Amino acid sequence: MTKTTLDRLKALDSLLDLAAQLEEARQLCTHSARADMILKWLLDSLKRSAATRNAEESWNLLSTIARLVPQERLATLLGTADLLYLVQSALAEGRVDVGFFNAIAACLNLLLELSDDGKGAALRALLSVDGMKAATFLGVWLSVTQGALPAAPESANPDKDFLLRPAFRVWALRKQRNDENEAFARECLVPAASLLAIFTQSAVAQSAKRKRQHNDESGSVESRQTLETLLARHVFLPARLALIEANQRHRSHVKKTASQTRESSIGERLAALKSSILSGKLGSSVLPPLLDVALRCAPAINQLQRTKEQPWIENVFAALLDCMVDEGQLKDEVLGDMLSVVGKRASLAKETLLRLAASYSGLAADGHAVTDGDETDWQLVAHIIKLDATVFVNTKMTGKLLDAASRTDEKGYEVDSPKGSASQQPSGTQLSTLLRDRVLVPTMHAFARARALTTFIDLWHKHLSRGVAQSSVWLQLSDSCSGLVNQHLSREQIFELLGRLRVDITEGASKEQISASAVILKALLADVQNPDLLDAIHPDVETLFDEVCVLFQSADLGLGACHHVWRLLTTAFGLWFPLWAVQQIDEEAIRTRVSSILHSLAVDKAKELLSGSWGKKLDGTIHDARAFVRALVRHLRVYDADVVRLYDEALAGDEAEDFAGSFQSSDLVQHDSFTEAHDKVVSRRFERLLKNEITGQDVVPGQVLSIVRRPQTSVTETVADTALAYLQPLKAGGEMGNVQRASVAVRVMLEVPSAALSSEQREQVLDAVAVLPFASESQAMQNRLALMIQLLQERCPKADLLSPKSAALLWQQADHVHALALSKDSSPSSGLVELIECLAGRVLGHLLQQQTSTSAKASIFAIAAVAEDEVKTAASGAGFVDRLHDLSLVKTIFHAFGASMRPELLAKCMKPDVIQSYSSTLTNDLEGLAKQTEKDHGARAALLSVLDALARLPPGARVQDTASLEDSLLDMIDTHTKDAVTESELSIPVKCFELLSQRTPMQAIKEEKFMHHAKGLLTQRLRPRDHAAVLAAFTTSCQLADADVRVQRLQSLLPVGNQPSAAPLLLFRVVLSALSPEDFTPPALAEHLSPSVFSHRLLGALTNACDLTSFRRSSECLVVVLKSKPFMIDQHAVEATLATANKLAARPSRYNRVVFVDICRVTTILLQQYRSRLQDRSSLLVVLFQTLFGCFFRKIKGVDKASKPLTARHARTFARLLQLMCNPPQFRSKARRSDLVDDARKAQAHIGQYVQYVLHHYCAQVLKSTLGEGVREALLPGLWSIVDAMEASNANAVKSLSTAMSNSERAVLRTLYDEYKSFGKWKGG
Repeated sequence: MTKTTLDRLKALDSLLDLAAQLEEARQLCTHSARADMILKWLLDSLKRSAATRNAEESWNLLSTIARLVPQERLATLLGTADLLYLVQSALAEGRVDVGFFNAIAACLNLLLELSDDGKGAALRALLSVDGMKAATFLGVWLSVTQGALPAAPESANPDKDFLLRPAFRVWALRKQRNDENEAFARECLVPAASLLAIFTQSAVAQSAKRKRQHNDESGSVESRQTLETLLARHVFLPARLALIEANQRHRSHVKKTASQTRESSIGERLAALKSSILSGKLGSSVLPPLLDVALRCAPAINQLQRTKEQPWIENVFAALLDCMVDEGQLKDEVLGDMLSVVGKRASLAKETLLRLAASYSGLAADGHAVTDGDETDWQLVAHIIKLDATVFVNTKMTGKLLDAASRTDEKGYEVDSPKGSASQQPSGTQLSTLLRDRVLVPTMHAFARARALTTFIDLWHKHLSRGVAQSSVWLQLSDSCSGLVNQHLSREQIFELLGRLRVDITEGASKEQISASAVILKALLADVQNPDLLDAIHPDVETLFDEVCVLFQSADLGLGACHHVWRLLTTAFGLWFPLWAVQQIDEEAIRTRVSSILHSLAVDKAKELLSGSWGKKLDGTIHDARAFVRALVRHLRVYDADVVRLYDEALAGDEAEDFAGSFQSSDLVQHDSFTEAHDKVVSRRFERLLKNEITGQDVVPGQVLSIVRRPQTSVTETVADTALAYLQPLKAGGEMGNVQRASVAVRVMLEVPSAALSSEQREQVLDAVAVLPFASESQAMQNRLALMIQLLQERCPKADLLSPKSAALLWQQADHVHALALSKDSSPSSGLVELIECLAGRVLGHLLQQQTSTSAKASIFAIAAVAEDEVKTAASGAGFVDRLHDLSLVKTIFHAFGASMRPELLAKCMKPDVIQSYSSTLTNDLEGLAKQTEKDHGARAALLSVLDALARLPPGARVQDTASLEDSLLDMIDTHTKDAVTESELSIPVKCFELLSQRTPMQAIKEEKFMHHAKGLLTQRLRPRDHAAVLAAFTTSCQLADADVRVQRLQSLLPVGNQPSAAPLLLFRVVLSALSPEDFTPPALAEHLSPSVFSHRLLGALTNACDLTSFRRSSECLVVVLKSKPFMIDQHAVEATLATANKLAARPSRYNRVVFVDICRVTTILLQQYRSRLQDRSSLLVVLFQTLFGCFFRKIKGVDKASKPLTARHARTFARLLQLMCNPPQFRSKARRSDLVDDARKAQAHIGQYVQYVLHHYCAQVLKSTLGEGVREALLPGLWSIVDAMEASNANAVKSLSTAMSNSERAVLRTLYDEYKSFGKWKGG
């Protein structure tokens, strides 16, 4: 006997287990009356049984019941049980997984949604609990969320906003009480801080991954902002207010009365947080986000506010820092992150930073002996210096900082993070860069700003005098002195430093002291830019140069002991000699002085260094000595002929890495006296490259580029002549040796721009490369082809490649490519084939430019004859499949002929029977390749080449119209699109689509497949050129198609009721560009569709766009219709466009900036081209402009989380739109009876009757919201044009508007009108 529903309800408790009970209840819950009874049973079970509370199905059942039971009855029944307590118990009783938690959140979200209804007052009262209970509930909910989110699998991707929304709503509905802030800090601060840290880390990770994916959001922005708001409102703002009141009482000496309640300090509010961190339950990573929230609670717009808020900043920083300090030691490594947060919004007092540096940076404290174990946390020191570098200026910490830097420098940057350090310590090069750029250089600049640069220089000299390695950070400070000497040192200080450092050099007791003085002197002299200062120190610089030259007589100095002396010599000579030589009258005195310099000890030592073999240890010294010799040669060559010999010695030891530096001075390159020396350098360079080629060593590219910076120099000629010599085969060199020599020459010439060579040099190199023998290396062949293509960028009229020999030379290169492929048992690589095609294109381009000349005609006829023979050979043999190298040349030749050849030559070079044979051969090859089942690399390359040749057939040649070919092409698109793994493998379906687009008309079913493939290819990850090829092919197809096909494509791409994606919209725009009014004139077309139908569909697509890309594509299509297809726009379409624009502007969106610009663009076109249709629809314009004005105002409370405020750039765009509306352009019209009628003035007066409502709306919005920075100034031209139009309509229009306003609105209008009269109103010429 079947049980009744009532019996089944009564028997729920008699079922075996809870799962069966809940399933039975779910099946019975189909009516409100049954749901009422089931709810009573479920609530009783939830109160009695923990198992019921911990079952996900229980809460799903409660959600089902809530949808069926009337809201008043639901509130009555839920009132019999403490629902929030039940939820809190369920969450606190055991480990919560995401699914169970999501079920509870969905249930509460549903109840909260029902409470927002007009009949939900009883539910809202039920969910409104005491502030203490709400704080406890919120704390438990946040704790569970904190545990559930990290444990959730990545595939689950829980919606954080959805999970947290119930707790936030319950807290918002609470019954407020005075001590709720303390309750929040006690119950909710710890889990809220932990969640905020999780959200912050997630936001950082998402921003790193997102890049340009605009629609990829983290999903926790709203929750994060709500958490920040709660923390600020209930923790930091009350503590800040208590601090302000305490300071005010302290300043006014007012005692606190007994009636006043005591507000907790920030330290007391953070007690729970500190306990959790010190006990290890919570990480210190929560502190930087909390500090950021606390700092944002204090307004710091100007300096006065920042000064007033400094006590709060110090107080909250100290309180948060105390949360991770245990017995004087930092619990974790986030102090640097906290200082970074402070640096973004505020700063700390100098005393606070000094205390942090002394306590936690690892710098040696007073009385503490420095040991090898002492380590410094340089990340923390860098953060402190970034906040205030004066902490280490003229304080007790200055010496400790620089001593610690020297200790780290001596260890070679192999240090580990000190125990308890505030940040992760870098090592190696990273630490060296940090020490230089973020510690020592900012400290030096701080000394300079404090007018104590000389003090830092003395300390710098002290540490250099101890002796440092060549990689020392102290030696890297010289370049950072740029600009400091002129700005921060007086003339007297510079003189004093020069004198003291000169004495140290001449009387230095050690090489270390001499080196230290040389480093600093070089830095000082290199920064001297003031001509007056240079004149003043000129005698001292000359004396310094002479004294340094004498230093080399000391045996203790050594050849390579102090390479800084060479740098000082170079700098001093460059400052002194040119100015001294200009001032001399007696040329003989100059020659005498030059002779003394050339015979000085410094020059002798330089010659000794450059002529010997010293090994790698003296490379730096030799380089600096060579630079000194080059400086001498540059300035002394006009006074002494012996300089040429000195230059030869300077270039004698040039290595590969120093090759380009030999020609840094353009005047030396141009000088004829040094031609022989340059020839030797170039010859040595080629010899070194040949040696590397033989031994297989890597060659550093780009070394020749600086040689040919200026064209037609002696060095350029030498390079070209040497390359030509290497390109010529030697009888004694052997075949392999000649190939290697040619490879070196080709590589060098690839680095020489074609414009740097003369026409004759280009022709000689081109002829030599074209006849080079076969090279077995693929890279060598690529270099040869690339060089010939590069040389053909410029004119080479007498080259063999442009003579009747061109055909033989082109096919010779193709045969080399084919032979290379055969030697490797594979098909020719796509790179080589593309180079062959490019070379043939360059050759034919030059020939076709001169096709009227006799020599060019002979070359063209020779090429055409060989191409014809290749076609005949392929037609009589196995086709082009095994001869892809020949096919690459033939298709390039025929394509170039068809595109640029004169008709009389075209008939001789492209015979119809040859072209037809060529087309038939390619078709047969394609059909054969399509039948192959194995698609290896060679087959794919052959298929791609054949498809490309068919797609580029010359004009007048068509592929045979066979239905099987179309089917094959469609099948190949399907097959190769599915099998494609990389972007390059999609080239075959793209070529098939190109070929298919040339075949019209097609059958209906094939047309449907064609459109399907067009959309499918655009959704693939195509290369940019393939993407452009698909669009170009579809454009060609639309141009060749009939009118009914174009209209059918419009319907398929933009169907009724479906929201198209980005790819169909892109194709829709292509079809639009091919439309004409005649396409809609035949009566049998597409059910008599009106052109305006598609305009309305576009507006629907614009409104319902699901992502930014679809919106932009729809907007572009609408712009095309409005601008170039007026036959698709009627009066209804114009009005619908305005309504759609208004709807989009009023709708909040995360892309509101892009949407606003597109709306302005569409409205501009409407005003420019359809103003006559808007004449009687000004009310629609008024509503639209009011909505657009509202987009600029952001709310002070409840800021919209999705949209971003508009900027001044958007305001300027909108101002131009206002000016266009209020100041119509002057259109030419037919002659009328009176020339005194100004149509533009009449149109302005007409619109002036309506724009007053726009101005009124603006004045009202100013009082309610605020504008962004610079927005009002950008809007002013548009606002003034509104006032101008109003006065054109009625001289008293502004007064009339003023009477309709409130007092506050009237004040805004008065300010704007005064500005208009002063700056915006035209007052006549």
